[in-house]
Amino acid sequence: MSPTGSQKSFWGYGGVVQAPDGTVWQVASFSKKDTGPDSRRIDAIVLLLGVSDMAASKQFYVDRGLPVAKSFGSTYVEFESSSSPVKLSLYGRRDLAKVAGIAPEGTGSHRLAIGSDAGTFTDPDGFPWQPAA
Repeated sequence: MSPTGSQKSFWGYGGVVQAPDGTVWQVASFSKKDTGPDSRRIDAIVLLLGVSDMAASKQFYVDRGLPVAKSFGSTYVEFESSSSPVKLSLYGRRDLAKVAGIAPEGTGSHRLAIGSDAGTFTDPDGFPWQPAA
């Protein structure tokens, strides 16, 4: 997949690229308006998971102690990240696949590592989480 041109989206302006290992990255601004010159400053990194059942996935992460920061019904959920610039968010699987230009079934690894003592667990969409060593 080659990079897409910059375009307006749910988050602001941005585009999608796919790394050689298959990882899909969506780069977006926080603003939906052009507010100044381009810069290389990164304000946040959002781990955006495509989920099949937004309500079940949202409840799963809330039950694990993640407070909701933003929620737009069955479209998007973002969890509080305290002082960390890394955020966990959920987006509908089909909609996210459409934005990224990939099949909604997905391929490749779905394992995630976290710096936590939460232990190993698997979320409702089959994403296995494990503590980082």
